[in-house]
Parts: sequence; structure tokens; C-alpha cells
Amino acid sequence: MNNAEQNNKTEIELMTCKQVADMLKIQVGTIYSWISYKQIPQQIYRKLGRKPIFIRSEVEKWFLAGAELKKRKG
Repeated sequence: MNNAEQNNKTEIELMTCKQVADMLKIQVGTIYSWISYKQIPQQIYRKLGRKPIFIRSEVEKWFLAGAELKKRKG
């Protein structure tokens, strides 16, 4: 692979719930609660088996845009 091909590849940095919680200065349980109640946007994380894995760039965009949570139903 030459340098041009390497430069065209985008590296995706992945984060665990703990890393996201540390970044946002909140409890890990809060992250799991948001996921459970579908309060955070689906585009910022993916499920890898049972574990949510977060895409750092998407978490940063969400946070900088105001980090709004979806309203809970019920």
C-alpha cells in the first residue's frame, strides 16, 4: 500500500463505556442507563456482542452539539 492509499484510509478510534464516562465526567452506570432507555443517538455507538463500543469522533460531535438526550417514554 502506498502513502496515498494510507492517507485516504480513515482511522476510527473506539472507546469503551468507561472511557466515555471518564471523558464526560459521569458514572459508567449513567452511560448504560442512557443506552437502555435509548436516550443517546444510535450513531455514536455500536453493539459488539453485548458490549457497546463508542466511536470517539461521533461522541465528540454529539457532545459539542449540546449532548441532548432523547426524552424517555413513560
